[in-house]
Amino acid sequence: MADDFQDKTEKPTPKRREKAREKGQVARSKDLSTALVLLTGLLCLVLWGPVLGRKIMEMLRVWLGQIRPGLVGPNQVASLFMTFGLALGGLLAPVFISLSAAAIMSNYVQVGKIFSTERITPDLSRLQFIKGFKRFFSPNTIVELIKSLAKISIIGLVAYYSVKRELGGLMPLLDQSVGQILLYLTGTVFRVSVRIILALLVLGALDYFYQRYRFEKDLKMTKQEVKDEMRQVEGDPKVKARIKSLMRQMATKRMIADVPQADVVITNPTHYAVALKYDSATMIAPQVVAKGRGFMALKIIAVAQEAGVPRVENQSLARSLYRLVDVGKGIPTSLYRAVAEVLAYIYRLRGKAGGAR
Repeated sequence: MADDFQDKTEKPTPKRREKAREKGQVARSKDLSTALVLLTGLLCLVLWGPVLGRKIMEMLRVWLGQIRPGLVGPNQVASLFMTFGLALGGLLAPVFISLSAAAIMSNYVQVGKIFSTERITPDLSRLQFIKGFKRFFSPNTIVELIKSLAKISIIGLVAYYSVKRELGGLMPLLDQSVGQILLYLTGTVFRVSVRIILALLVLGALDYFYQRYRFEKDLKMTKQEVKDEMRQVEGDPKVKARIKSLMRQMATKRMIADVPQADVVITNPTHYAVALKYDSATMIAPQVVAKGRGFMALKIIAVAQEAGVPRVENQSLARSLYRLVDVGKGIPTSLYRAVAEVLAYIYRLRGKAGGAR
């Protein structure tokens, strides 16, 4: 239980990030997404608004012109409403598509490609009163409340000062026509909206960086969690050490079993022992069939003596072979001459000058 009270000081591992992403836990600012959607809507009104308004007015004129007492009955009214609704939907479709694309792109830019049903899956644990009450007074909830109050205050101030700047132009409107008044009010609403949306964008960007900071903080791990995850990914270190020990034992047994087939054992004199074998029919160069130092060197020497394998003391050659050549590998060209001299000496002892067994 002591691990539960450890400080989360370690950076989140890739596996922890992946799990969080699978659960839909990502750093995302809803305020930034909202601001981008509102900005897209405003641009659509600027670019498409005049044309849209003109076409809607033409449709209304035609549609209202068809509704005359005695010419249109109750059955025809429903058909006219359906026709008008479909036509209006076709005109507004580009705006709806643009807003949907802006919402999707704003989320994609923040979190990338992600699909998770975790957030919409029913979770009965969220209905528990005590836990819900604790979440209501949690630090994150208090921070979100402060953020919301600050956002409302800032947006309210921007709206207030924006409208205040436009009040000076209201008095001259008394002498203007209805069209000029509507044009002025439209421009005023547009300018106020731009300022408010720009303020929302700034707040959204700040909120995005805050969400990333909080996300990284929440993902941090304790040292014990990192160790547990490494154990799950790579296996228990004790088990791995045991497997390595067994593999070394098996390799040692195989190596010792090959010593009796060696041609010679080169020693230094007891600290190092290297067993060599050479068959001119199957080998390009002599190979090391066993090597060891300390206790393993004594073991190789004992097995070689019992099997009648000759032993030659050559300190520098034994050290070089032990350091440079792995078991089962051929000797390097730099040691050809020294090994050849040893083998020639062994062959002479056996009466096989220049030949292999």
